[in-house]
Amino acid sequence: MAAVFAFDEPEMDADFRSRPRTKSISSIGSRDEAWVPPSYNGAEVVNTVNGYPNGVQINISSIIEDDEAIAEITDGLANLGSTLKNNQFRDEELMGTSYQIDIAEYVSEDSEKKRRLRPSDFEPIKVLGKGAYGLVLLVRERATGRLYAQKQLKKASMSVHKKTVEQTKTERAILESIRHPFIVKLFYALQDQRKLYLILEYAQGGELFSHLAMEKMLSEDTVSFYAAELVLALSHLHSVVGVVYRDLKPENCLLDSQGHLVLTDFGLSKVANDGGTCKTFLGTPEYMAPEILLGKPYDFAVDWWSLGALCYDLLTGAPPFTGNNYKRIVEKIQKTKLVLPYYLTAEAKDLLTRLLRKEPKKRLGSNIPDDLKAIRKHRFFRKMNWTKLEARDPSIIPPIVPVITDPILAENFADEFTSLAISPPGVEIPGVGSTSSNVDDVMLFENFTFTASNSFIENAMRTA
Repeated sequence: MAAVFAFDEPEMDADFRSRPRTKSISSIGSRDEAWVPPSYNGAEVVNTVNGYPNGVQINISSIIEDDEAIAEITDGLANLGSTLKNNQFRDEELMGTSYQIDIAEYVSEDSEKKRRLRPSDFEPIKVLGKGAYGLVLLVRERATGRLYAQKQLKKASMSVHKKTVEQTKTERAILESIRHPFIVKLFYALQDQRKLYLILEYAQGGELFSHLAMEKMLSEDTVSFYAAELVLALSHLHSVVGVVYRDLKPENCLLDSQGHLVLTDFGLSKVANDGGTCKTFLGTPEYMAPEILLGKPYDFAVDWWSLGALCYDLLTGAPPFTGNNYKRIVEKIQKTKLVLPYYLTAEAKDLLTRLLRKEPKKRLGSNIPDDLKAIRKHRFFRKMNWTKLEARDPSIIPPIVPVITDPILAENFADEFTSLAISPPGVEIPGVGSTSSNVDDVMLFENFTFTASNSFIENAMRTA
């Protein structure tokens, strides 16, 4: 079934190797993008806030709520607790605490009284990214001097669309539940009257997108290394947490100070039931699996298609299916046979062919855990020591080691973001017994606040 287009789509840059930033689109959310898939004809689509993101908005006049999409998000959020009930990472001492915004100012942790952090406890330094609903800032904790990435989300933009609110709650819940060396860490979730704040790991190496833009294409050894780290991250999300990621692309892959990959931005992710499927149309078209574009139910297999598209991009300098507009890209993904450049090795060609199969059941990665064994044994990863990689053994040196003269300079992030001015902080929510000028927002975002355990934060800062 062909996609239905509501408006003329602007032409993309003719020279794709100039690396224009891609746009995430979704039927969950707000008011931009100029086309919709067949099963969401007339529904809104959104350019989301990526981990350290970008943002281009094209307004659509009509906004139509999609009850099915809301139900999918709500079900996923409700199922997160049961999915993780037996997960070893749910230990309270390791994970931290979630709490409502109106409980006492001080909480007991490790038999010590500790003041709960507020947004004003973090000093904004630079902009790291910009998206539809807010910014990602480099911030410094005033008391300790520690650096974090602070993802800000504007309540005013979000509360108009209840689907976006639920998606944001899901993102926060997913991040709270994950502890993995190649997935971004969440330390705090805070709020004031105007914004929500996710205090995240500061990946000093910047976006993999930026490194690819400079190099045009990467060597097979380099791609093999980062693909292996993504395999470990995706398999953890799928098998341990039950999360379909749904927006894998270079912009959402960060590098830490040592050069290891950190997967970020879970704004489009969903917690799937055991054996369940997803239905919502979302992702970034250049990396989206055919079954999503066709409006069919889909599962974890879409992430393995995206991994194939990402690897192809890293190896060649462009995704496998490109065009002057999104309509052409979608048509190619659905109908065009995969063409592999002559200069790729047989091992690379075989892996890409198996990941980029249009039929989900035939796609490598669709049958986990058996396919995970096949992926690890694939010749494309023949130089990889998976045991050492999983343990982040110090003897393993990443192929890209970021140049960092001073972490506070954020020199591995794009000037288009770091040169932006930072607006003053918002008004914080009053404490118990006070009246808020926006009681609805307090109720809408209750239980959003989160604090990771001291042991987790201390350990993360030592290894950063």
